[in-house]
Amino acid sequence: MLKLKFIGTILIIAVILCACSKDISNPSETTITKQVEGTSLHVEPIDLFAGEARKFQPFLGTMSGAVKFKYNGSKNDITATIELWENGTKTKTYSSISTTMQDSLEKTKDYEGEFIASIKTVSIEGSKPLYEITSAFANKNGTSSAVTYIDRDSSLNGSNTIQLNQTLDVEDNEAVSVWGMQATDKNEWETVDFTPERLKTARWALIFKLSVN
Repeated sequence: MLKLKFIGTILIIAVILCACSKDISNPSETTITKQVEGTSLHVEPIDLFAGEARKFQPFLGTMSGAVKFKYNGSKNDITATIELWENGTKTKTYSSISTTMQDSLEKTKDYEGEFIASIKTVSIEGSKPLYEITSAFANKNGTSSAVTYIDRDSSLNGSNTIQLNQTLDVEDNEAVSVWGMQATDKNEWETVDFTPERLKTARWALIFKLSVN
């Protein structure tokens, strides 16, 4: 009888330990799953003119740049917008380009592509100089592009690109800054990046943002 009670006690302890072990492991698995699902838009900088692609620089110009992105989620489209910053304040937002990430009726999954932007100054007879902004999305199936025109302030005689210098993972309800250009009428440059604190120091800047919807 004592032997049976002893065996029964051991079985009860074993069941309790298994239950506790299961309760402890489940929360960590849930947390990891949420972290992976919560960072569904991945963006990383690339060198647009690396290797043999350098031969295209004369056609796109020095005010050009690109990023590579990957999306794993259920939203269908990716959109680029352009923010205009003047004297440290965002004054306008321009629609640039939008493209679908769906190849079929199935949910979007593991979409990979590139975003490319190029800015040139153009002059039309009888009008002020303009910035001609070409924005494009490219992936394995082809490219789509659009052109936006913005007035150019002739007093801004110096310009420079603002590059993404790190890989980013963001939730798909956020817009992410990926590339930009700054211009100035001064003889010195402010160090500008995509943070609001540094953009407040910019004389003039265009910031390109990506979002999924």
